[in-house]
Amino acid sequence: MLGDSLFTFDQVQRSRELGGRHFDWVQWDLLKKNATLYGTREAFVDSFYGIDPSVWRRKTWDDAFHDVNTIIFNLLNRGLRKGAMVLSHLPNAIESTYLDLVTSKIGAMHAGLNVDLGRAETLGVIQKLQPDVAIIVPEWHGRTFADWYREGAANLPGMTIYVLTRPGEPIPAGTHNFSELLDEAVWDRYRDSDLAYLKGDPLAVHELLPTAGTTGVPKISRRTTIDWFHVHSVCIAERAGHNLYDSRLLIGPLSGGSGRLWGVHTPLYTGGKSFYLTDFDEETVCRLTEQEHITIWVWNPALITRVVTSSHFDAFDLSSLRLVSYSGAPMSGEVLEKLYRRGIPSFNVYGTSEVGGCMGPILPGISREHLLGAAGVPFEGFDVPVVDIQGNRLPPGEVGEILIWNIHHGYFGAPEESRATYTDSETGGKWNGYQRTGDLGVYDNEGYLRVVGRKKDMILRGGQNIFPKEVEDHLSSHPAVRDVAVVGMPDPVLGDRVCAFVIPQEGEHPTVADFQQYLGDRGVAKFKWPERVEVLESMPLGPGGKIQKGVLREMIAKTLQLEQR
Repeated sequence: MLGDSLFTFDQVQRSRELGGRHFDWVQWDLLKKNATLYGTREAFVDSFYGIDPSVWRRKTWDDAFHDVNTIIFNLLNRGLRKGAMVLSHLPNAIESTYLDLVTSKIGAMHAGLNVDLGRAETLGVIQKLQPDVAIIVPEWHGRTFADWYREGAANLPGMTIYVLTRPGEPIPAGTHNFSELLDEAVWDRYRDSDLAYLKGDPLAVHELLPTAGTTGVPKISRRTTIDWFHVHSVCIAERAGHNLYDSRLLIGPLSGGSGRLWGVHTPLYTGGKSFYLTDFDEETVCRLTEQEHITIWVWNPALITRVVTSSHFDAFDLSSLRLVSYSGAPMSGEVLEKLYRRGIPSFNVYGTSEVGGCMGPILPGISREHLLGAAGVPFEGFDVPVVDIQGNRLPPGEVGEILIWNIHHGYFGAPEESRATYTDSETGGKWNGYQRTGDLGVYDNEGYLRVVGRKKDMILRGGQNIFPKEVEDHLSSHPAVRDVAVVGMPDPVLGDRVCAFVIPQEGEHPTVADFQQYLGDRGVAKFKWPERVEVLESMPLGPGGKIQKGVLREMIAKTLQLEQR
């Protein structure tokens, strides 16, 4: 499947011309460096065995280096080869990170799946990737992974299934205990010096990132250390100011692009400790922050919003928290403001799973306006134009579609989709090699990009364009609102009208009139005001934590149909 890659070496040259920095290391090399420099410092902690601190698993850099090398030799001893496919289906657990490090050294590929995937999607991915090794939990919140993988193995007799269990969990028939890969007896056969024979290649496809939601077989993006770590995560870690003395709390799954960025790449590059929270709730996040002296929260806006708008945010000592790093979706203006008032800046990374995060803010000397309202400035090695419908690069102040260029390979096993993603059919090839994001943005005169919404989410009311994010940013500060999403609802005369889906604060019942008066007092044009409010207990979220606005549009369309009967 690698023969259908879109990569050519001139992409490396162009990346360098755009300021990208390229190195000769892969992830395992950084692990070795950290073990050498900071061996007895804590590197990784997780709550896989439970939320009680007595069962948290703690690993120093020395521990992690030894574990990873033990897994490498046990896999090699069982016949795993360079170019092999390793599939993992794990919640937040240290082993998920280990597999990135292991495969980077062996020269294998690693795909991590979100535990929210269902049976059909999981079987589809197994068929697409045809893994040599699958490392899974036997069951997770009613999803019987062991049964699904044994079903998938019926057509792939070469696939070996290892299960990561918690104390007391049995090993399902037809699977192996993951502990076999940590068998110390392997060191009777191998030596540390044997690791020198394994040469990591920064240009080799290494990490595979599922890019779709929980329905349908995900598309799987191919990434190398150069495009995914060197010109992406290195810039992010440095701009965000992560350092050896930080303790990160990862809120959300390790399996996606944001999880790899914040949970694997930045700690490898900068050192420090990462705590992988296995099961999320707001009180646990705040208690952990106090107990572990967490300095950085990392993950997606939806979960961070739940924490910051909960009563627990003010009930615990969070004085150690100095930064919130997030990606995957915009954060509401009110949440950013609340953090800002507590002296906690928020560092956003904007981008896509296919090309990575392409920009972030420059924190030293940043203005309040840019910190709270802008996506950032492009990273070195990327080109991020804003273009009009004819494909012309737009100057500052003009809204258009955001395109992104980075070194790219395309999707695994989907050459037609790869070509469609990176071929510019709309303007005759002017932007071939760029990904069309579908996002609308505008640069200012200082080089900062502001994302104003999705092309498909834009509401067209009687010929007037309405960008939902603008309305959401205003309504998020309404005292009755905990979370809000604005979508268009069909109208036979105007085309669309504005509907606001709201999770209210406890005891609050916001109305259309409340919102219209609030927006009117803020000088928002009347045609942008919501004309309907729908109250929800929770927003429909994809695996990456983004609000699924397509689901909300379907909900209000069906509601309107029922009301017209």
